[in-house]
Order: sequence, then structure tokens, then C-alpha cells
Amino acid sequence: MAVIRKRIITKIGIYILWLPLILTAQPPQTVWVTVDTFKVFDENTSLAEARNRTIAFARQEAIRRAVPEEIHNVSLITDKQAQTGKAAEEQTAYSIFAMATQSGMIIEEKIESCQPTFRDNMLYYRVRLCARIQPVQGERNPALALELGVNSMTLKNGEKLMITVQANHDGYLYLFDFLSDNSVQLMFPNSYSKNNLIAANKRFTLPTPAETAQGIYYKVTARPDMQVTAETIYAVFCLSPIAGIDKFSSIQKGYATFTAGDESFTQFQRWLAAVPLSQRVEKAIPIHIVK
Repeated sequence: MAVIRKRIITKIGIYILWLPLILTAQPPQTVWVTVDTFKVFDENTSLAEARNRTIAFARQEAIRRAVPEEIHNVSLITDKQAQTGKAAEEQTAYSIFAMATQSGMIIEEKIESCQPTFRDNMLYYRVRLCARIQPVQGERNPALALELGVNSMTLKNGEKLMITVQANHDGYLYLFDFLSDNSVQLMFPNSYSKNNLIAANKRFTLPTPAETAQGIYYKVTARPDMQVTAETIYAVFCLSPIAGIDKFSSIQKGYATFTAGDESFTQFQRWLAAVPLSQRVEKAIPIHIVK
């Protein structure tokens, strides 16, 4: 009887020890969320701006519903008051991407309807959004650090933009411009500077020396329908190269881009979701372009 008991205990012990390994091997489950919401704007707000801001709000709400334990990274949230003559326009540079990379990724979405309505000199903009969200799992690597800077967070229309980046490890750098409608445009690497491997503790600048030698520089452009255009420079640093970067819409010499399309939002989310948290670090800086 003593021998039989020992065998049973041993089998149970092995089963219990292996159970956590089986559970942690499961891929993160995705959640479908539908949000039907609206925002109210004054009569001076353009339909394009109202649409962009309402969709961004709906995306935030979808993530909140799917991932109640959202984590806010205060280094990625900035509100700025921009003054233009007698007018003051509140520009919130909080990016939905910041929230998503900390709590849940929207890897698929469908904007089912957008309905603007004018009533009592106010614009009511309603959006119905269906989104599939993948909760962020894993832990950050505290040994990874990234610094991101720009020559100015408030620039006049047509001014040059200069970006500086420094990481404390050798790795691969990706720079994006989150446009005013929350679409994503790739800044670096690009057709002029394809090598995105950077050295540890060495300051990297954009435009790169190779671009400068070709007379290439980066000039900000304000949207024609907005007094202040809010965009976000977003840096992703990873210890290994990330596949699929060639699929992004990239900056083109001589052309100003105001949108990269709604699909670029989920494209970016899926691209980043494939990289473990322990392998990457991100930083964001809001910029405001004033006419």
C-alpha cells in the first residue's frame, strides 16, 4: 500500500508541475468589440477632423471594453494648448497607438458607419466601429532604453523637422509619422536610407548624413482645413529586425501626405503585435504644425 501511494503522489506532482507550462503556451485570445458612439463639435470643426477624432475615440473605447486593466504610460500622453492669434485650439496629442501598445492591439476593424448631423449650430458625429482586439501579454525588458527628440514640438507650416534617437543597445530602429487622422506613414527606413541598424549609445539623426548629402530634408505641412495640425513621431526600437516593414506606405520626396488610409492603422497594430514586449521599446513625441 505504501508503494502504491507513492506512485500516485508522483504522478499527481508531475501533472501539477506541467500544467502552468501548458497554460502559458496558449496564444493570446482575441476579443471582438462593437462600439456605437458619437462626439459633439462646434460648427467650425471640419467633417474630416470630426470623423478622425470620433473614430479615435471609438477605438479607445473598444480597447477599454476588451482590456479593462489598461495601463497608461504617462510618457506617451501629452496635451498641448496651441495659440494662433486670438484663437486657442486644444490639441490632444494622446495617440491611440500609445494606449494600444500598452494594453491591447486592434488587429482588425470595420468602420460600419459614419453619420454627421448638424443641429443647433453644432456638429454631431456618430461612428459605429467593430474591432478585433488582441490583449498585450508578456513583460517589458527594463534593460532596454530609448531616447527620442525633435528640434521643436511646435513648428510653423513649411519648417524643417529634425529627429534624434539614441538606444542603449545595438538594434533596429523604425520611425513612423502618425498623421492627424491616426493613419501611419513610415519615415525610416526608407528608399534613401535602408540600413536601420543603429549602435548602442550613439546618437542617430534624421535626416541621415546620407540623406543630407542628397539634399533631402523633412518639411512639415499643415492640413489646409485645420489651423493646427497634430501629428505624432513614433519610434520603435527592437533587438532584432521586424519582418513586413516593406508593406508600409513610406514618405516620398516632394510630396506632402495627409492620410495613409484607415487600413494603415490595423496594419501597424498587427505588425507590432508580432514582436514580444521583451524585445522592443517605443517612444512618442507629439508635434503641432501651425499655419
